[in-house]
Formats: sequence, C-alpha cells, structure tokens
Amino acid sequence: MKPLIVYYSHSGNNAKLAAELRDRIGCPMYEITERKKRKSFSIFIDFLVKRDSRLAPVDFDVKDYGPVILLAPVWAGKIAAPMRTFIKKEKANLTDYSFITICSGAPGQREKLAAELAALTPQKPAAVAELWINNLLPEEQRNKIKYATGFKAERQHIQEFDEEIKFFIEMALHTKKQNAPL
Repeated sequence: MKPLIVYYSHSGNNAKLAAELRDRIGCPMYEITERKKRKSFSIFIDFLVKRDSRLAPVDFDVKDYGPVILLAPVWAGKIAAPMRTFIKKEKANLTDYSFITICSGAPGQREKLAAELAALTPQKPAAVAELWINNLLPEEQRNKIKYATGFKAERQHIQEFDEEIKFFIEMALHTKKQNAPL
C-alpha cells in the first residue's frame, strides 16, 4: 500500500510541514477542513466543552493507504479538535499510523500526545514527533505563547528540523507496529 499524509492546519505551519513530508516521501496529501472557517476563540471553546468539529466530507478512503501520517497543531497540550474528530471517525482504518506536529513545544507533551492517540484508536502510533517552534525563536521570546502562536513557519524553518524529520520518516515508514514514540 502507498503512504498517505493527512493534515489539518489552522495557521499554515502544519500545512508547510505536510508539504515538506510529501516532497520527501512522494505520496498523496489530503487536508482536513471544517465546514465553517474556525475563529481563534472557537479553539478555546472546543477545548473547554470537548466538542467534536464539523468536518467537510473527505474525498479519499483511509483504508486504501498505509502507513498514514497525521499532522495537526497542538492546542493546550491536545491534538487540535478537527484532527481529533477525523481520528475518531477513521479509528478502525488507522491501523498503521504516525503523528507529527510543528507546535510551541512543552516538556512531556509528546508522551501525552502518544497516550491521547492510543486512547482514540485501537492501535498505538508507530511514531510521534514534535518540532518545537520555541527552538526557532530568539532566546528572549522562547516559552512565551504570544510569540509561538504568532510564528509563521517558512520552508527554511521546517528544514532546520531536517534530522528530526528524517528520523520520523524512517520510523513512520519502515518500523511497522513497534509503537515506539520518538
């Protein structure tokens, strides 16, 4: 089967990461979209009330691909609501999948994301990786949410994570079902 990239991106950062992965792997890439354009305030509301997103229909069948690479932002330490909704809908078809994100970053967050993914699906992810925006910021701006959330990644920023991306791809594509987060 052929690998597949499925992504959701609110700010565009994870879309750029998805395009980088697509270029490196050479596989199809699909964007998860919502029926209505999301406002930043709705991110907060979704987190508080734990509601599912209303997704636009997708024009692909996940079970026709494998492994599947999922990308999405991390909001308040959790996978963004639109991707979480997609995972819930497709959980039976996500038997060989991995997750990567470009996000602010926080110690211990990767393990929490791996646990969240394992709770959402019957199968643990093959790999989980975070590329921290905090590592791209000047020292005086690190760990300050206003700088991390406003950061717009460019291709050269994504390429600064070259080694992490190579390792993630190796784990996601070649290490089947070892359930070892990065």
